[in-house]
Amino acid sequence: MNHYPVAVNSCKAYNDSLTELIYNQMKASGVTKEMLDGKKIAIKPNLVISKKPEIGATTHPVFLRCAVSALKMFGAENAEYIVAESSGGPYTTATIKNHYSVCGIGEECGAPLNYSTDAQIVMYPEGTTCKRFNVISPIAEADVILNVCKLKTHSLTKISCAQKNYFGVIPGIEKFEMHAAYSDQKDFRSMLCDLSEMLRSNKTLINVCDGILGMEGNGPTGGTPRHFGVVLTSLSPYCLDLAAEKILGFEGTAPMVTLAKERGLCPDSADKLTVLGESLDDLVIDDVVPPDSQRKTFLSQLPNIMGGKLAGFFSPKPYINTSKCVGCGECVRSCPMHTIELVEKSGKKQAKINRGDCILCYCCQELCPIVAVDVKQNFLIKLVH
Repeated sequence: MNHYPVAVNSCKAYNDSLTELIYNQMKASGVTKEMLDGKKIAIKPNLVISKKPEIGATTHPVFLRCAVSALKMFGAENAEYIVAESSGGPYTTATIKNHYSVCGIGEECGAPLNYSTDAQIVMYPEGTTCKRFNVISPIAEADVILNVCKLKTHSLTKISCAQKNYFGVIPGIEKFEMHAAYSDQKDFRSMLCDLSEMLRSNKTLINVCDGILGMEGNGPTGGTPRHFGVVLTSLSPYCLDLAAEKILGFEGTAPMVTLAKERGLCPDSADKLTVLGESLDDLVIDDVVPPDSQRKTFLSQLPNIMGGKLAGFFSPKPYINTSKCVGCGECVRSCPMHTIELVEKSGKKQAKINRGDCILCYCCQELCPIVAVDVKQNFLIKLVH
């Protein structure tokens, strides 16, 4: 029941021809007019940070407009549409407007933009790790979510695609609280899976991935733009992520995809997916640069000696690049464990990470507006390699 088909096609540019391509993918994936008639439809892009589309960190405005147009081609009667997103940082009307503006998102996308900061508690007793979520109201009240995600690498989860994009339904800085509450990375991934399952339990999810221009390296915001040239659609975020993992050449290594397999939410191999359109094998990119935090070494994969402390000692860690840091304090505000402070150095403020309580969530790296947070390997790892 959980193994939905994934429609996959190569696509090299952002233009109006995307509308027909996405419509055909939606139709092939099982979207029907009846799913949409009279429904409240929330369109959820990835606007994680205020950056221009050419950076590759956010859903491209042309792609968003074409995805909305494609959904409207089904001719749903009396459907209500709204674009809604909660980016990193404070969830205020001012920050919402700024994110829309910088990311190039306007009313021309074909749906009204949400500016409300209301949120609602949603209980999910079936959750494995988390049974209670605070969700922004346009998402909580929606019958259908059009998840217009972005294909990127991610320092914490290796890839950011359909499933990770749902974290944006948690309002503003409450995301940092979630990182603190689920400081163990396995627990955090389990919470994200619970979040997707909570949404899937009472809503129709339509997942469309903007994989034309994405990001490699230290994504989801600090990496390098990379043309992947693909568009993917599925009713299952897990099956879509499984296909995306293979396309990026990371098959079997993205931990959130592995968790979805363990929970039976997608096949145990991309080769077992029902793929519509082009072959995944023909679209695999074998030289995508992974995040520094996800580079595996034999030392970092040692057994849980000393309760896992040895592996933790060798894990890549965030460091402030003092030659770039301007002391804006964004990393201080985004750190869920409050391990970062601003200090005076040569008459200027600079960020400093107090290492003891760092949980390796990489929020500081993700939300630094000038990419002044690097991830470095342990010096012993460097010596070995």
